[in-house]
Amino acid sequence: MATQTKLKQIQNIPDYYSAEDGSIWSKKISTRYNPTGRLRLIKPRKHPSGYLYYGIYTGKGIDKKRIWLRGHRIVYATFNGEIPYYNEDGKQLDIDHINNNRHDNSLSNLRLVTHEENCKNKKKKL
Repeated sequence: MATQTKLKQIQNIPDYYSAEDGSIWSKKISTRYNPTGRLRLIKPRKHPSGYLYYGIYTGKGIDKKRIWLRGHRIVYATFNGEIPYYNEDGKQLDIDHINNNRHDNSLSNLRLVTHEENCKNKKKKL
């Protein structure tokens, strides 16, 4: 369980938590999967691009919707605040996996870089 790593609530999404180790947790009550509301690990889906995606439920009742979010962006934004689209020079920003492993969403493996830097890093690591 995530007792050895810090959990923090995902911004603007109640009942969902991100851990520093890159895992995503939920306390959302579901009659089928979580009737008691206990903390449980959410299993990601693997996208063909290699990124891990998580199905997050927002709203209740008739307004309930599932949205799919990339795990690395959830973790980074939870612990570092909202991710800006551009830096002060107008360059697009991305979240880079330092070790080039798209399944390793641990906070220590993520950093904010320009899109150009991210593309250069991909070429270096292949």
